[in-house]
Amino acid sequence: MPMRRHSRAAGMADSGDPRLPTPDLPPELEARIAALEAAAPAADFDWASWFWMILLGIALPAILLIIGWRA
Repeated sequence: MPMRRHSRAAGMADSGDPRLPTPDLPPELEARIAALEAAAPAADFDWASWFWMILLGIALPAILLIIGWRA
């Protein structure tokens, strides 16, 4: 059975440009999103976060690969 394409997704407004749909968000949700974006921290990660990301994402996998090659 062939799939048919819908002209618009549910809850999307007609923006005039079919490539750029704009969602119809309630004003309350827009205010909550704006508050979250405004309260974003200046730095994404602190030193402890970087330490654990490097340890768990690079060092530990490298150690496990080396142990696996020797076994």
